[in-house]
Amino acid sequence: MLLKCPICNEPLHKENKIAKCQNNHSFDYAKSGYLNLLLKQSKDHGDNAAMVKARSAFLQSESYSFLKQALVDIVNDLKPDVFVDLGCGEGYYTKALVANEKYGFDVSKDAIKHASKFDKTTNYTIASIFHLPLNDASCDVCMTCFAPFAKDEIERILKDNGSFLYVLPGPKHLYELKQELYETPYKNDVQPLDTNLKLVASKTIEQTLHLDHTQLMNLFEMTPYAYHTPKQSIEHLNQLDHLTVTAQFVVQFYKKTF
Repeated sequence: MLLKCPICNEPLHKENKIAKCQNNHSFDYAKSGYLNLLLKQSKDHGDNAAMVKARSAFLQSESYSFLKQALVDIVNDLKPDVFVDLGCGEGYYTKALVANEKYGFDVSKDAIKHASKFDKTTNYTIASIFHLPLNDASCDVCMTCFAPFAKDEIERILKDNGSFLYVLPGPKHLYELKQELYETPYKNDVQPLDTNLKLVASKTIEQTLHLDHTQLMNLFEMTPYAYHTPKQSIEHLNQLDHLTVTAQFVVQFYKKTF
């Protein structure tokens, strides 16, 4: 196990249902198998239970399976010993990826609880992606999907020549949904990251989704739109029996070359 104590930075070792360092700082494993290494309550609690439930239901429909497969193909080619997912959420993508050791981090207890319940191949931990309980140069491949870019931590934990995958919404992602919700829909702006990592490749993938009412509402409720949309627009969306939308993602592939 590569996790370190968030108090003294010494390595953690698993002893039965406890993770303990040499200074006797100890952390209990939850029943489903995750650790909580978040020392201070963050102002950002991550996704709440409603968002996790909606996202899990939507992803179970495999509407985003084409993205999952694209990530599987990339990671399989890289053959990492240690893989880290930053902002892993409920573990939909993490579970599908293969490595000798896998770690998933998120500040959302609801998301981590769900992930650890359904994926026993990954070490799930409640922790800020901006303060990771991992040593320098300990990771072969790390990934962030639809979460903030933790520049300093990613550059720190990657091994020399390590790889970073950054997945973000493409310009046309869910544009038809925005047309239903807003008077002036907008396209997403996609730019290379401000980082010392080298951008090796950037690939845009998309698929047209034909969503029934339940899928549509789960999709809406799992996004930030649910909290920034006027009530009348939500009522309008709730009247739709179906909607065809574009799911478009950009996968940026970076290397640590310094």
